[in-house]
Amino acid sequence: MSEHPMPNFEHLVGKELESGTYSWDEHRTMLYAVGVGAGLADPYQELEFTTENTLGKPQQVIPSFIALMSPGGGWIRELGFKARSWDGMEWGYPEGLVHGGQGFTLARPIPPAGTVNLTQHLIGVFDKGSGALAISEVRATLADTGELLGTSRAEMFVRGQGGFGGPRGPADEEPWPKPDRPPDLKVSIEVPIGQSLIYRLLGDNNPHATDPARASGDGFDRPIFFGLGTFGFACRALIKGLCDGDVTRFGGMDARFSQPVHPGDRLDTLIWHTEGGARFMTVVGEGRVVIDRGVFRYMG
Repeated sequence: MSEHPMPNFEHLVGKELESGTYSWDEHRTMLYAVGVGAGLADPYQELEFTTENTLGKPQQVIPSFIALMSPGGGWIRELGFKARSWDGMEWGYPEGLVHGGQGFTLARPIPPAGTVNLTQHLIGVFDKGSGALAISEVRATLADTGELLGTSRAEMFVRGQGGFGGPRGPADEEPWPKPDRPPDLKVSIEVPIGQSLIYRLLGDNNPHATDPARASGDGFDRPIFFGLGTFGFACRALIKGLCDGDVTRFGGMDARFSQPVHPGDRLDTLIWHTEGGARFMTVVGEGRVVIDRGVFRYMG
């Protein structure tokens, strides 16, 4: 059983947790592209993501940018889990919290600049035995037209808070059997050694990515790369391997974070074609899986 009593969250399931707006410009979407490694191995590649004035290459936005569109971060605090402290400072987020997974579905490509209206609701809190999995979804609509841009889903795992007898997962969760054949293609991208110093400029300044002492305190032997940053690297691999660099073909992706990534790692994204999309997983070195249960969907 859980060390701390399970809070009452049933009244929040399906209800709006937070709402707000999110605005961005061409420079922020270019910073995001560089933040997930675009152009850093070869500055003359991926110019459609890293520049806004290259002849014949109008600016595109890496689709996983939608994962940054959030009305805030307080929803996980409202579920009643014991909060963690850092060096005596109340951090507010649950003790044992890790980012378990991320996904999104796009209704149309993301414009290089814009504003969206956001609403967030709780899908549920699920009993995984060793911990509790809390899943929320954000719906983004373009402020100027009311057009749906897309939805994004975040899965947050709270270690040590399982065993409360709840459902194991969402009712619409689909099985993910690993294909019993070699991958149809592999896309390899290296995470530059200083990548965390760029990615943190997007607003995620968690010190376990840059401070060796804090990383050690979180149980890591050295600073790790950001989970959403790794998600963005996988998105780039899918754009290259499945969309030929054209984001208008990219409809969505879902993935689970299984092990941390370190700057300097080479990420090998293994891809299997399926009807309407693909399955994928990302490994480091001799098969250490860092992203699992990956699903890619073509637009439309």
